[in-house]
Amino acid sequence: MSSNIASFNAPAVLMVYFPRVMGATQWSDVGMYMQTVMLLASEHGLHTCAQEIWSLVPGTVGRFLEVPPNLMLFAGMALGHADPAHPINSLRTERAGLEE
Repeated sequence: MSSNIASFNAPAVLMVYFPRVMGATQWSDVGMYMQTVMLLASEHGLHTCAQEIWSLVPGTVGRFLEVPPNLMLFAGMALGHADPAHPINSLRTERAGLEE
């Protein structure tokens, strides 16, 4: 968890907020927005990691960033270059084939 909180030593971390008046039905919109940012970063040779862990400490992050109380922290995103030698970057999960 400490590597996650340290944003994997990324040089930049984005914090994604949205208005509290939005309900859970808009969370998918925010996720799609984050995916678009991640794809654009990849197109420019950067790597990203969506970090839901930041949503566990919204008060701390909000106070540090002086975020108005009407905004809710959805997630963070580490932005930089992956370390191909780090063991976590060799993790591959099994996936069902398309025929399944």
